[in-house]
Amino acid sequence: MQADRRERMARLHILNTLFPLLTGNDLYLAREIERAINFSATGDPEIGGANEDFNQALVRLLEKYLTRDRNFGFFHWDAFSGQCPFNPLWAREEIVAGLKQIAGYPRALFLGTGLRKAIQGRRKKWNSKLDAEYEEAVEYLRRLAAHWTTGNSELTLIIM
Repeated sequence: MQADRRERMARLHILNTLFPLLTGNDLYLAREIERAINFSATGDPEIGGANEDFNQALVRLLEKYLTRDRNFGFFHWDAFSGQCPFNPLWAREEIVAGLKQIAGYPRALFLGTGLRKAIQGRRKKWNSKLDAEYEEAVEYLRRLAAHWTTGNSELTLIIM
């Protein structure tokens, strides 16, 4: 029960971070967005579903909401889309292509999902070695984003 509550609070925090123009500090509105995502993912506004379902519904909502603004770029990168472990060499091509796609916008959001799952691969338990690999991968993404982002644009990089 406590884990469900922590996960729900984490999701609300993510929503409040991703929708600042829409929610501001309004947790009620963030809760309503969460209910809409839950409904989209599971058919029930009160049931959150699996993280993958939540992420997919969140991406659909972000694409719909953020692409309306012609001054705001949005790119979603799914690190686990190939169902294979994370490999910086192969991931670089997709990441750079996404960063180039949103490079011309004054403000942009790069949302990366599935990185933990891609790093964990077939291993059953998360451990300190995987934690170090995850931190190294996030730093790699930050460096790529810094290199491929123009100086006059504001990029928000979120890795989930």
